[in-house]
Amino acid sequence: MKTLTGILFALLIATTMNAEDAKYVKAMEKNIAMMDSAKAETAGTVYQDAYNAFERIAAANPKEWLPLYYQSFCEVMIGLQQKENPKKDECLDKAEALISKADSIKPDQSEIYVMKSFVTSMKISVDPQNRGQQLGMRSSILLGKAMQLDPENPRSYFLRGQGLVYTPEQFGGGKEKAIPVLEKALEKFAKFKPSSSIMPHWGETRCKAALDECRKPE
Repeated sequence: MKTLTGILFALLIATTMNAEDAKYVKAMEKNIAMMDSAKAETAGTVYQDAYNAFERIAAANPKEWLPLYYQSFCEVMIGLQQKENPKKDECLDKAEALISKADSIKPDQSEIYVMKSFVTSMKISVDPQNRGQQLGMRSSILLGKAMQLDPENPRSYFLRGQGLVYTPEQFGGGKEKAIPVLEKALEKFAKFKPSSSIMPHWGETRCKAALDECRKPE
């Protein structure tokens, strides 16, 4: 009898856990789709709504890193909508804290290092003259770590190519240097398959746009 009771209890726990996992995945899928649907004219509202939703999911699932990752991504996108530099920095500081928290939950994850680099590069864009040298090196190191952890992650190559676009030629950047890196990123996007429906898959459209811009005649 005790053995049967134990089996039934274990099955009950497994069923409950599966139901909770399914609920978590469904909530994540819904809000990732919301982000994917963002248009330029509504981006600020969409990303704020998505951020709020991911914040609730993170609170209910404190052992999961992806809700924090997407909160960080949303904060970067919200920051891009801001017109004043202090407000941009405020968003980027929040994004940095969130992705650091995700890193504490899931160390050595390529996507986390991509996001760390993304946040850092956006901080450079707020004040390139004063931040470029120091933060540029940090962004490059983070991308190198992302590539080391997963050489097939296309987002790391996209961000490296995008960084070269905005790096002066005298410092090794420029559109000609960016083109082969962006082309390689697109090759990797074409082969890339997320390991699950809630893993990151962004970047391909932006990568194509960046490459098209680089190829335009001066």
